[in-house]
Amino acid sequence: MVDLDGIALLGIDVGFSRSRPTTGIAWSKGGAFKATKTYTDWQRRSQHIPSATTFAVIAIDGPLVPLGSADSLERLCERIFIRGSFQVRCKPGLSHHGYGRDLRRAAAETAEQVVHLAARNTAVERTIRIGASIVEAFPNAFLGVLLPEARFAMPAAGKRKKFDWLYDHAVDSGVLENLFHTIGWQNLELVGTVLAERDHEKRAAWICLLTAACAAAGKSEVVGDELGGWFWLPPQISGLHGRVTPWPATPQSCGETRMPAEPQSPRDADNASASARHGTKRYPAGPSQSSSGKPTRL
Repeated sequence: MVDLDGIALLGIDVGFSRSRPTTGIAWSKGGAFKATKTYTDWQRRSQHIPSATTFAVIAIDGPLVPLGSADSLERLCERIFIRGSFQVRCKPGLSHHGYGRDLRRAAAETAEQVVHLAARNTAVERTIRIGASIVEAFPNAFLGVLLPEARFAMPAAGKRKKFDWLYDHAVDSGVLENLFHTIGWQNLELVGTVLAERDHEKRAAWICLLTAACAAAGKSEVVGDELGGWFWLPPQISGLHGRVTPWPATPQSCGETRMPAEPQSPRDADNASASARHGTKRYPAGPSQSSSGKPTRL
């Protein structure tokens, strides 16, 4: 098992506002960790990242496509997450038109800012940059696949507050804490900090950091293809002790695309639906914005 406290990891929630600190950055290194908010330029972002550090995995919340891809490229990983139950759980925004293109460019800019900090980790496949362990985080989907169906029968949050609604339920149901046990990250101070976090950008950054940790531990589910890139999601978890069960492939998927079955929460397992999950896609009909002033991936 990978000692996650023995490696450096970095998670970045790509902010969109040029005038407000809407970028969230979270890092861990040698047992130490921190999350902060900052701006989009590298001069200020770099002040919140440990100097002279090579990160085993960097996870960025933003649509990451291969270099040279057309702005109009439609992504399979986004298409998969728009149908069925994922419309309620974590329906994403299209990144090939409207504000989605701006977010895609912002994600690409962020990747270029940190590519020199990323290690060449041969254990992490399907990275978006050759020779650099940079992966795409999608915090809403990350939390959405962890939560049991019973949670989505509760009153839903508005689109602008969807991520915080997911985060609150992931904490309350126990699935977020359980994930730390599943991937073998026994840093109790970090766990407590993540569970107690209330700031929106810092929360998103922590989930990006967890995305990087799952990838480094070899316990991610990867959804997408080489043409449009991949979402990196958590393993399916059931049981109080973090027993992991595989996500079955969806019939309409191709290549390395995989879809999850209904996850179970430690506290909600008895009430969760036993029905299998339908295949899904990703993106709403038009752009939406969060209260922080940046397009959100809903």
